[in-house]
Amino acid sequence: MQKHLGVFQQVRHTSVDLTIVLLTSESEEKSMSPKYKRKHFVKNFPGTSTYLKTQNQNTSPELDRKSPTCIIVINIYLFCGYYIARKRENNADLRRKRWKILFKDLLKDYAKNTTLHGLRYLAEKSLSVVEKLFWLVTFLLSVILCFLLIRNVWIKWQTSPVIVSFSEKFVPVEMVPFPSITICPEIKTRATVYNFTVNITDEVEAARIKLQDISLICQLNDVLSDFKIGRKTSNASVIRSFLEVSPTIEDYMFICSWRGNSTVPCTDLFSTVLTDEGVCFNFNSLATTEILNTDNIQKDYNYSTSTRLSHGWSLTEGYSRDSDPYPRRGMDSRHLPELDIILKVPDDDHDRLCNIVNKGFKIFVQHPADLPQASQYFHSASPRRATSLGLKFQMITTTNSLIDYSPKARQCYFPSERKLYYFNIYTASNCMLECHSNVTYEKCGCVAFYMPHYDSQSICTSEQAECIGMARVDFAKRVIDQFIDEGSDPCSCLPTCDSTEYDAYSVISDYNFKDILKQIETIRSNNLSKFIEGFQYSRIKLHFKEPKFVSMRRSELFGLTDFLANCGGLLGLFLGFSFLSLIEIVYFFTLRCGFLLKKDLLQKKKTSPKNTD
Repeated sequence: MQKHLGVFQQVRHTSVDLTIVLLTSESEEKSMSPKYKRKHFVKNFPGTSTYLKTQNQNTSPELDRKSPTCIIVINIYLFCGYYIARKRENNADLRRKRWKILFKDLLKDYAKNTTLHGLRYLAEKSLSVVEKLFWLVTFLLSVILCFLLIRNVWIKWQTSPVIVSFSEKFVPVEMVPFPSITICPEIKTRATVYNFTVNITDEVEAARIKLQDISLICQLNDVLSDFKIGRKTSNASVIRSFLEVSPTIEDYMFICSWRGNSTVPCTDLFSTVLTDEGVCFNFNSLATTEILNTDNIQKDYNYSTSTRLSHGWSLTEGYSRDSDPYPRRGMDSRHLPELDIILKVPDDDHDRLCNIVNKGFKIFVQHPADLPQASQYFHSASPRRATSLGLKFQMITTTNSLIDYSPKARQCYFPSERKLYYFNIYTASNCMLECHSNVTYEKCGCVAFYMPHYDSQSICTSEQAECIGMARVDFAKRVIDQFIDEGSDPCSCLPTCDSTEYDAYSVISDYNFKDILKQIETIRSNNLSKFIEGFQYSRIKLHFKEPKFVSMRRSELFGLTDFLANCGGLLGLFLGFSFLSLIEIVYFFTLRCGFLLKKDLLQKKKTSPKNTD
């Protein structure tokens, strides 16, 4: 071997710059790739001595198979233990070609030893081309089908990661607040204070302005469509006009009893609130300063007179151990109504034009954190009728594992994720009211008197009633368009992640309170005629229907663990892939590849001309 290396040194100094490949046996010659024999070999010569051949020689002596053979070639590089001479090229090209060959060998080695199914057949020498092609197509189809199914798993993970299911525990009513109860009289103006029917013919400008203001709560848009005085916006004076003529708690609430205690005045239990129905009475709502952001709303009038702040309770944590928390908490009261109210309506307060239809009351049930408002869903309390409301609630809680998901994916907001401009407390109801206010102002340049707004000088009058109605329609269309076009919600009023929604079923029966008063008058010899004559009485009783209710829980349907498990199952089914298969890929194409390159560099240094001298 050493003398042939000497020949290598001798040939290197020739003008042709050729050297040799040493074949020690016929098997080595057969193992050479045919393309190298076809393209690179010049001639084969017998004997142990070197015969130098230039490029223009054409002789071809027979090869002696029994002795080492010297093969003169035009190209030179290191391949499978053979020393091959080649024209001198730059080191970068030589290194790139050597590494390309090493990488091909690495791929073959990986195919032979990998745990992935089917690849080893591609490196099997004994198989025909057709068989290798069959296994290649099979492997590629398996990969394609596997990744198509993984794509479906990914879409499911992104679009349906959350499930709402029944909780395994019932929620007692003591864990939730008693709802906020809003009672709105059907009589909007007291005829004994302001007779709308009479004043409608008054031509004095001040009277006509007041009439226009009060017409907002009389809801006579069709009747007064031609009543115009060129005044499209008003200010806080419209609210003062309402309060002067609207029913009061003292005049319309006769007896109020909270959990059997009827000694507390109704004015201590109820507050006045502005709604779409006009002036209403509310029980168990949070203070206005706690619900509304007083820094961003007008300060010329109050939307509610409630001043009692919450204590011993929070929207996210619920009730603490406080013995007398606020808002008042629920209680199992199947045998005794929690809230019992006797309402009275003076016969003289009925206005023929402003209060055309009813004399009763509308009842709205809401969460204490919502700003009390009217809606199309209500319960009624008619004169000479007793209305019993069986309260129920639906609670939905959300696991902390959903915090990392987007609100759109989980369909709810955590407390810190959504801020409102006019409200301190985010609820879906407060959000919708703020959005409705913004849409109305955008379309009409003013807002309805009950909508929170930063400017008290921009209250719409009855001349803008048509515009307010169109704004409601436009608001509804925006929400509908969002569902149709799957665009962004213009209001983005998703529910809170931990929410409680209230509802009630009602039972109505006859109630003749006058007969009761007459019996009391007879038994006690008291003169109660001032309460009997000239009034119509109604009664409202509220209690929880059940001591415990089923709650719902929003949790992960398809988390990261489930996603990996599904992907791993599909990869294992189609390809035999496992976590160790991944480690195997990393090993072959990092550590193994690196060590082979390092070994090649060391071997190159050993076989360089400097080391062979």
